[in-house]
Amino acid sequence: MVKQYLLASLLGFLILVPTTTLADCDCPGLREVVGEYTTVEATRYRGGLTSVEEAEQHVGESAKVFESEFSLWGEVRYEAPSYEVVCHSVPQEEGDVPTPSERWGNFYGFGADREVIEVLYVIPSKDKSPRYVFEIVGDELWAFLDGWFYRMKREPQIDGGAS
Repeated sequence: MVKQYLLASLLGFLILVPTTTLADCDCPGLREVVGEYTTVEATRYRGGLTSVEEAEQHVGESAKVFESEFSLWGEVRYEAPSYEVVCHSVPQEEGDVPTPSERWGNFYGFGADREVIEVLYVIPSKDKSPRYVFEIVGDELWAFLDGWFYRMKREPQIDGGAS
């Protein structure tokens, strides 16, 4: 009876958990992502309510990812946020169409050559669901917000950076 329960539980887990969350990669740790980033590009990739002027105003503005705080463009600030770094494998079968929750930048033509998508989830300390999601690409964070692709480049750390 116990063996059947364990087998059913394992099969249920494998069926219900998308394989994209079980990617085999060297996901970066939070220490590799911590730092200050400057927005260097804003590109429209689909429709949204944000105007060209509003989106382009963010170029040159910063985002801070530190253990003690997260801030984005001076508009959002979370004290003591939680972070999660997750790797998602990219479906390699021709004709596979990802669900909306699995549509990363490669779906829209950004970084299409990647086999694994590394994602940073930013969760406010008083909330249980992610509020911001960034793709980690080398020393950059990519954000897809309201039809705009924002590319943010990490600033060189001086004196080890803040935490």
